[in-house]
Amino acid sequence: MVKKQLKAMVLAAGIGSRLEPLTSCVPKPLVQIAGRPVMEHILLLLKKYGITEVVSNTYHLGDKLQAYFSDIQEREGITLNFVNEERLSGVAGGIRKCREYLEGSTALIIMGDALTNVDLGKLYEAHKKAVKEKGAKVTIAQMQIEDTTQFGVIVTNEEGRVTSFQEKPKAEDALSNWANTGIYFFEPEVLDMIPSVEEAPEYDVAGDLFPKLLANDVYMQAIAVDEDIYWADIGTPKQYIETLKDIASEKVKFDSFKPLIRTTKISPEANLTGDNEIGEDTEIAAGAELRDCVIWDNVKIGENVKLEECIVISDVEVSKGETQANKILVAEVPVKA
Repeated sequence: MVKKQLKAMVLAAGIGSRLEPLTSCVPKPLVQIAGRPVMEHILLLLKKYGITEVVSNTYHLGDKLQAYFSDIQEREGITLNFVNEERLSGVAGGIRKCREYLEGSTALIIMGDALTNVDLGKLYEAHKKAVKEKGAKVTIAQMQIEDTTQFGVIVTNEEGRVTSFQEKPKAEDALSNWANTGIYFFEPEVLDMIPSVEEAPEYDVAGDLFPKLLANDVYMQAIAVDEDIYWADIGTPKQYIETLKDIASEKVKFDSFKPLIRTTKISPEANLTGDNEIGEDTEIAAGAELRDCVIWDNVKIGENVKLEECIVISDVEVSKGETQANKILVAEVPVKA
């Protein structure tokens, strides 16, 4: 368990443009994974480590986020405070907006649109040790990756102190293959180093705050997550489908996952191959062929429909005989609050 003096913020204001048109209707943190929105998995991860007082910033479709989580206190015993941003102000700008909920103790910052089962207790203990022994002010969770062009990477010295960052470097230019997971522990002094909105209307963590801390000789450490830890930013249709496959193959399994196929009506003459995630109250007609698809709740798949690596969100009806591949299918009002 993590001590209650730790305060947490879940980042939830991003637009998620790489997942359009899905995110034109649904905020990225509400993208469904194994029966729950990805942000709900994160909140349940926080709860697992005793963190039940949480703040989250919103911007894009923030009303849908607040509507979905309106009963999270009743359902899960989690107090979730929302702070709406009238305009995007960068990750550090969002933290600045939520400062009143984070002041006075160590703050955990975590993305609301990345699926992970990271050991927060282990990271917190490593952070506390570095604070005591080295005067550290920031701990960053890092993980090894193969393709550095998709991530911001962290460069450290032999003792794990951060010396520099690179943003999505080519393989031949990369100084490390350790990715920044966007999971941070900040001491209170770090919040003081975020400039006011008048000084910097937009202010990022990796691009602005961390370079400032390095320039001021602030001790930051990077801690590797365990090899068996899962972390995936559900930022593209390809990664969304890959995460589905990881779940279906049981490469990753969390306590917060629900059964993949639940209250559905699937014709015995339908053909489902590969790894498919099927939501509740969905109907799949005779002759339909689905391979490696994510089907949300209350979807109707007509006769002889052929879908391959498609994402179909709630309340969509796919017409008889339709064929689609690598598409996101949405409706005008596709998601239930």
